[in-house]
Amino acid sequence: MADAVRPLVLIAAVEALLGIGALAAEVVAVVRGTEGLAGAGAGRAAVEVLLWVLAIAALVLIWLGLYRRRALALTPFLLVQLFVLVAAVPLLFPSDLVVFRGLAIALGLLAVAGLVLGLRPRARSLLH
Repeated sequence: MADAVRPLVLIAAVEALLGIGALAAEVVAVVRGTEGLAGAGAGRAAVEVLLWVLAIAALVLIWLGLYRRRALALTPFLLVQLFVLVAAVPLLFPSDLVVFRGLAIALGLLAVAGLVLGLRPRARSLLH
């Protein structure tokens, strides 16, 4: 029988890697002196870098909790899936860039898969 927790660990790892990619893009924008991803000046971009670092640290902690099969990691994992789903919507609509639309679709599908797999009774029963 397949392990029901392994997909949750994989989804958390992929989300952390996507967060690291977004952090790298933000850092590059700040170093170049542009306005950052939010388009509101270097000061706000520096705050965004800090927020990305905190978000990635939280994702790593969630990943570690799921990897160790801790039940306490499931609720934050599910909340992150909801936040990722909400964050994917603005990337989808106003953007003319295919890259952002593709990223939004990938994030949305990843979040829905995380919600479905995280709410399965088999996955919850394997966490302690």
